[in-house]
Amino acid sequence: MLNLTAPLRYGTHRLADVPWMFDGLRWMLEGGFRQHRQLLARHFSTPPARVLDCGCGTGIFAPCFSQPSYLGIDLSPAYIARARARYAGYRFQEMDASRMQLASQSFDAVIVSGVLHHMDRSLAQQVLSEIQRVLRPEGTLLMWEDVPTRGRINWLGHLVHQLDVGDHIRPAGEYLSLLAPCFQVESVEPMLSGCMDYVAIKARPHSQPLVHAPTSQYHPTASLVIA
Repeated sequence: MLNLTAPLRYGTHRLADVPWMFDGLRWMLEGGFRQHRQLLARHFSTPPARVLDCGCGTGIFAPCFSQPSYLGIDLSPAYIARARARYAGYRFQEMDASRMQLASQSFDAVIVSGVLHHMDRSLAQQVLSEIQRVLRPEGTLLMWEDVPTRGRINWLGHLVHQLDVGDHIRPAGEYLSLLAPCFQVESVEPMLSGCMDYVAIKARPHSQPLVHAPTSQYHPTASLVIA
């Protein structure tokens, strides 16, 4: 029997290189990201004054926040270019999340959406350590990551995960293990977005000595605006 998984997965990787096409596909598979926006609205009922979107992609969640409060970072120049074109007035920077050129304790909130499942354990922990560094001691990390498809009859979800460009889709417990050295978990909840299964985790940073890093000119103030 012909196995089409490898060529289909290759095609998915190539599709991910075309930001507007990949966004459109995800929008269809995930019901317009409604569950993601509801998650943000629920956990940020009090607007964070400074929010970092770590691994922001094309900035699809930027409109959930006011322009002065938001900074999106991503390693991909193509995705950052797409974000800047779509959301003029919002701030986006090409940046390695494992070595952020941002001041320590400079953000009230960090969001991470479907980023860590692209990273092995070592790299994911480096990124989480950097997030801990840039968060204020009382700040909030809200992350939601792909988990193995829960429903047996969710055949589309199973297929999408087979083709996913992330090679490290983990059970919820493994994400909690990644967080443990740097964060205290406050809540864990399952989330189904279209056909895609996630675990959503809210956490606070453990106390730590201040690590000095390059200073940033980013001093936003504003409110959260959920459409």
